[in-house]
Amino acid sequence: SRLTRLLEVSSGLEHLEELNLESAELSDEAGAVIAIALARAGPAVRLLKLGWNPGLTRQAAHALGCLMAANNSIQELDLRSCELDEEACAALFEELARRSGPSALRKLDLSWNRFGGRGGAAMAAAVQKGVLPLLAELNLRGANLTDEAGAAIAIAVARAVTAVKVLKLAENSGLSRQAAHALGCLFAANNSIQELQLYSCELGDEAGA
Repeated sequence: SRLTRLLEVSSGLEHLEELNLESAELSDEAGAVIAIALARAGPAVRLLKLGWNPGLTRQAAHALGCLMAANNSIQELDLRSCELDEEACAALFEELARRSGPSALRKLDLSWNRFGGRGGAAMAAAVQKGVLPLLAELNLRGANLTDEAGAAIAIAVARAVTAVKVLKLAENSGLSRQAAHALGCLFAANNSIQELQLYSCELGDEAGA
């Protein structure tokens, strides 16, 4: 497309600080090309919004992971409602985990994607490695997290993210006793969390205990 071609060849991308392509009907290939172009342009972009693009999948997720692994300027990444599947979510965080140092990312929105077990485990591994120490807001609402994945993410955040203030895990019906216990441990260890969303997770009495 004209957009991806422009981003691929433009010499002005090194000055771009904000890119909003929400609901832009991006294909998987277009999303990947945009991520590669931004990576080649060097550190400048601080805000990247790609939400509501259900055409994005594994190719774009892999390229975005590579971008995040190489980039030291992005402070906010929005991929809400892209319907990324379990493999795409895993690809994103497996690449991010290759970072050699901490990311500047402070806000991450991956709500309404389909993490499942593998995607959640990959995210937890990346977080626990210490690549997201400055993360202040994490939105995983409606992300199809399993109980084990939710627990792993909570433990990783407790160990490696001391700045988190907002944690949104609402509408993940797969969360149960294991995740609830890990979240309790997170709260016991963390003094920064100001907001936790767990509504519509269908946690039973035993999980709440």
